[in-house]
Amino acid sequence: MLYRIKQFFQGVTAKIYDEDIVFIKSHLSEKEQNLFFQLRKSEQRHCLNVAYGCHQEAPQNPDLVKAALLHDIGKIGSNLTLVNKSFVVIIQKLKLKGKMLPPFLQKALHYKNNHAELGYQLLLKLQLNDRILFLVRNHHTDHIKDSKEREMEILQRFDNLY
Repeated sequence: MLYRIKQFFQGVTAKIYDEDIVFIKSHLSEKEQNLFFQLRKSEQRHCLNVAYGCHQEAPQNPDLVKAALLHDIGKIGSNLTLVNKSFVVIIQKLKLKGKMLPPFLQKALHYKNNHAELGYQLLLKLQLNDRILFLVRNHHTDHIKDSKEREMEILQRFDNLY
């Protein structure tokens, strides 16, 4: 519960600083940046925090950092505002079914549950390498059996932390 309250206030106060812009530009192409900056500020801040953590733990792995910056890109165009996200968390805790919800919450729930696949589909158009695409597509998948499982563990740990 405290985690969710902290997350809400971090979203409300989210800012992007000059040093963040430098970091983004050093890891993302112009097309990738264009997508990144379509995210809400709170999502940008979250992705940056995840990427900073990944970079600190695996500085030699630019694919992991890029995947961290882009992992929630499937939320572009969503209605996942901070308030709607709060409703979705409650809905998921109560295990309510989508059809009994008002349309705006059905849409929010759809994006929350499918943003990894939606992001993967968006990034396919940019012809990113398979590793980045795999990490984005599967960042909410548990028990990935993969030769580079450590990358996924790092990404998931920082995604859950922030």
